[in-house]
Amino acid sequence: MYTETEMRSLYQCFARMLEYPAGGTLQAAIKAQGILIDEDPASAAQLKKFHEYAASLPPGRLEEVYTGTFDLDAACHPYIGYHLFGETYKRSIFLVELKQRYAAEGFVFSDTELPDHLAVVLHFLASTNDENQAQEIARDALLPVLDRMTGRAKSEGFDEDENAEAPKAEEESEKRTQFHGVLEALRSVLQNQFQVLSMLESA
Repeated sequence: MYTETEMRSLYQCFARMLEYPAGGTLQAAIKAQGILIDEDPASAAQLKKFHEYAASLPPGRLEEVYTGTFDLDAACHPYIGYHLFGETYKRSIFLVELKQRYAAEGFVFSDTELPDHLAVVLHFLASTNDENQAQEIARDALLPVLDRMTGRAKSEGFDEDENAEAPKAEEESEKRTQFHGVLEALRSVLQNQFQVLSMLESA
């Protein structure tokens, strides 16, 4: 199980890796590997592969891969509310609630990005002083979305009519990139963390 400080660091590192590349991506991958290596060596290995891949690319290529992964592949659109609710009024309510939570803690994010962008949410989780709130958002919103983005979620349990516009992730995709490995590593971190917390709470 990771400490609160380690989780903050991991959220920050994954935010850097999952936002549009603008410097700091490689350093974030290295730092996250160091935290994960003992607890989750498989995820650390995925981030090592991501780091080696990103470091080998010519200038500008990582940005192209990022755009191809998150902007052009509907299953990997980086907006949490879109995956949970599709383009419905429920997503609008979700966006408003996120903005209110951000404002309550003085969290500021780029006005060019929506509040439910995966990286924005991760930056907030890294900065919030409310650990219960961080766990709630990560467990109830972020983890289910990562299940869908990595192809782990099944359609059962979702209202197909209400979520008709929500993207469906596929188990195998020809569009798979190293960023999918980052998503899978983040999913593993959250899943393992909440399994341990659940066991502690029920003990």
